[in-house]
Amino acid sequence: MFAGIPATGIGGIFYLALVLFMPFKELWRAMKGESSAERWLFIASRWGLFAIVIAMMWLQAAIMKWVMGTDMTKFMTAGAASLTGNKTTSVLGATLYLGILCFISVIALMHGVRLVLAVRRIFAVR
Repeated sequence: MFAGIPATGIGGIFYLALVLFMPFKELWRAMKGESSAERWLFIASRWGLFAIVIAMMWLQAAIMKWVMGTDMTKFMTAGAASLTGNKTTSVLGATLYLGILCFISVIALMHGVRLVLAVRRIFAVR
């Protein structure tokens, strides 16, 4: 991982993903009759924070672009290009892109380990 824009790391991406899916889980609870107005208010407050985080990411990217000048692509595209072969001219795009790739890798690894442990438990391999 490299220093980039706050909230574009694995923790920030995880938080944003959780907030993004909160209404869907609450809709499921509402269909089962387990929802309440307080829960929807809590979700709305988290979506407000979500919007603020996204706005701050864009603002920080704009400030960084302004400070670094127009020729900042050589600094930010190297990491994304070396990992994926795609070049980007956006500070936010590069850091967010790599953060999402790391997040997906961690989730895939977690499920892989969980699968191995389940298979070992089924076959009682020690």
